[in-house]
Amino acid sequence: MRLFGWFFLATLSLVLMVQLRLIDGALTSPDTPWGIVGFELAFTRVRAAEMLGVWRSLGVTDSAFVSLGVDVAFLLVYPFMLRSLVQLLRFDDGSNVQRVGARLASAVLVCIPLDALENALLWRMLVTGASASLALVAGVAATIKFLLVLITAAWCAGALFRRLFPRPAHG
Repeated sequence: MRLFGWFFLATLSLVLMVQLRLIDGALTSPDTPWGIVGFELAFTRVRAAEMLGVWRSLGVTDSAFVSLGVDVAFLLVYPFMLRSLVQLLRFDDGSNVQRVGARLASAVLVCIPLDALENALLWRMLVTGASASLALVAGVAATIKFLLVLITAAWCAGALFRRLFPRPAHG
């Protein structure tokens, strides 16, 4: 049953991720090669303002609003998908690796409020213009979120590798 739940969340995450990539296509240009992710990681008022200026000149700011809207659904799915994957791959043998997995299963849910905060700040800048404090806080929230996702994904890759290629028992 846990595998079915993970499969459902993984499928929904994939569908939403594809939708986000399609929407983000309009936001990607030579001046904004990372699209909305670049806006998330702008960190400064100047860089955020440059990106907003490019998007306004291209007439694609509506795509940024749509991307942030779809990301609200995504942020409610991918952390639970990662959590359930950790839980599927984890076994309680008391090892440090497994204890890290247990902590990651909880920590990855911190992505939800971080992503929500980041989206709210980006939305505010789309409406009111770039701000140093909003760009900085959004960048910090996005950085922590991305690090949690990467660390959790790396742990899952390692756990899957250990499952597929177990060490031979010494006897």
